Amino acid sequence: MALGMLILAGGTLHFFKISILYLGNRDRSKPCWIRVSSSERFSIIYIHSIYKEPVVEEFQIDQGTIVLKGVRALHPGILEYYGFEDMKEFHPMDRRLGSTFFRVGMGEEQRLWIRNKKISFREVGEKGDQLRLGLRSVSLGEYLFHRLFL
Repeated sequence: MALGMLILAGGTLHFFKISILYLGNRDRSKPCWIRVSSSERFSIIYIHSIYKEPVVEEFQIDQGTIVLKGVRALHPGILEYYGFEDMKEFHPMDRRLGSTFFRVGMGEEQRLWIRNKKISFREVGEKGDQLRLGLRSVSLGEYLFHRLFL
């Protein structure tokens, strides 16, 4: 009976898949994994390096892909950088990205904001490091091992 329960638990940990959003650094081994739902929303928040004004890039997971849903900014220079010609605060988009890359800024912090959790890019890399934001499907066992031991 105990052996059967152990086999069942092991099978569940191996075959049950979950989706994770990861923020990883090729140069360091401190990836951040966050369990996500199939339609989870999250944001990247930063201060623009030239204009020193806040920018919020809003994303959503859709069909296993990261989708940029819109950009929030008020500064005309930032809006022009993104190709927006009007002064609305929010500009909706629908750009499918898959994985995307960011560089840890030299000045103000950038943050990944998901649910009520804010994760600084500096938790994963140092100034100038390149980070990769992506979506993966992993086994429940791999996820639990990562959370407990890494």
